[in-house]
Amino acid sequence: MIYRLLLGLTFLLSFNNVGAQSTPNVVVSIKPIHSIVSGLMKGVSRPQLLLESSDSAHTFHLKPSQLNLLSNANLVITIGDGFETGLKKTLGNIKVGSHIIVSEIDGLHLFYFRNPDTNEVDKNEEHADNDLHLWLDIDNVQQTAQYISEQLIKIDSNNSNTYETNLIKIHSRLNKLKSELQQQIALFRSERFAIFSDTLQYFEKSFQFQKPVIITPYHGARLSIHRTLEARKKMKDLKIKCLLYGPENTSKKMNVLSEGLPIKALRIDVLGAKLNAGSDQYFNLMKGLSNQLVECLE
Repeated sequence: MIYRLLLGLTFLLSFNNVGAQSTPNVVVSIKPIHSIVSGLMKGVSRPQLLLESSDSAHTFHLKPSQLNLLSNANLVITIGDGFETGLKKTLGNIKVGSHIIVSEIDGLHLFYFRNPDTNEVDKNEEHADNDLHLWLDIDNVQQTAQYISEQLIKIDSNNSNTYETNLIKIHSRLNKLKSELQQQIALFRSERFAIFSDTLQYFEKSFQFQKPVIITPYHGARLSIHRTLEARKKMKDLKIKCLLYGPENTSKKMNVLSEGLPIKALRIDVLGAKLNAGSDQYFNLMKGLSNQLVECLE
């Protein structure tokens, strides 16, 4: 009898010890932020990615397996309601203290979408005023990494030394990345370009580019006749030679904008959807955007 009691006590103690030492289950909505969290958690655990390459954060509907990810998570990290609009209802059920909304972190540089044609208002177009492509500013990512590291330490103090060491490495990589990109694009900052929707302003402002010609003010805005004619006139008058557009746009639509003009149209993806998820994804994304912009402006 005593033997059984001792055996049961040993089992309970070992079970509780395993629970105490278990690593946090972290779920991140999009690849660029998931990349940073992967770097922070290296040597501890791997965060789960909620939205894969083919998913749209704006119109996304969760599968049962993804609902399970969220329900079992110790920490969920998203950009904000104005970005993951397709997840708004589900994310509202996550308990307080278990959800990091990156756009609400203190000290970030945040911008509004810039409307290029305030005279044209379409009541059928609904959108958020805040531009939440905030990861395209490396300084924002530095601040985000700092904050997430602090939250990981709060819920997993046993691995605090690893999180602190990883944060130092990420800060160093981000500083190096910023320096490299500044050198690469230094000769092109005075060149103006055009962009279909206003998704690149964090990158543009952080590296002191000239304000681009903005065809539509936000993702999903329609390409009206008015917008087309205004954009073509501006691009011609300013001698724009580079037009950037997102993966959701067709080359046919870009041809309508650039036909007859000496403009190079180039598709960019500010999420890096086709890049492999992991700790290198963010760095590959930013280097890729810089390479594409230089290629387009050359």
